[in-house]
Amino acid sequence: MPLEVWTPMDLNALTREMPEDERPRLLAHLLALGPEDRRLRFGHLLSDDGIAKYVEGIDLSRDAVFVVTDADLAIIGAAHLARKENDAELGVSVLPAHRGRGIGAALLARAAGRVRNWGVRVLFMNCLVENATMMSLARKQGMTIAVSGADAEAFVKLPRADLASLATDAVAEHLGLFDHALKAGWQALHGSHGPPADPLKA
Repeated sequence: MPLEVWTPMDLNALTREMPEDERPRLLAHLLALGPEDRRLRFGHLLSDDGIAKYVEGIDLSRDAVFVVTDADLAIIGAAHLARKENDAELGVSVLPAHRGRGIGAALLARAAGRVRNWGVRVLFMNCLVENATMMSLARKQGMTIAVSGADAEAFVKLPRADLASLATDAVAEHLGLFDHALKAGWQALHGSHGPPADPLKA
């Protein structure tokens, strides 16, 4: 399937790039995953301390993290795009209560567009074969899946960046930021609190 077919912006799952000061929100999101979801997301069961180290180790000057938030600005879906010299690796997580709404597909589309604009031609995801949700999502997005034992790698070769891909990424970010501003304004009017403290230190 041509990539251009699967890069729409879903107004029900607006994405934005996560800034540095929202690491605690990302940590809270990943800690909210149950043991089985953690195993499927990371390929093995990761402890709370392991997740904290993972979040702390994300290099936002090189990588990108895209998020979808609820009305309280809690992260309900996240995609970590790890940039390498010749490819980029994607990891996606969506909280159980919010699945089936197109959040995973929106995050994957946003990540693919950013990879194109970086000038990187290959996007891949490693996951367990039993991770039916990600396997299905990868197939729907036209990714090729290679299986080796219990592990699977889904990958797609991307076209080069063009004015359309640059504009799509910019518009998606503006919509995501507008969505964030509306939710933050609602919180301010109703006396809600700011970003959560580090869940491991609470």
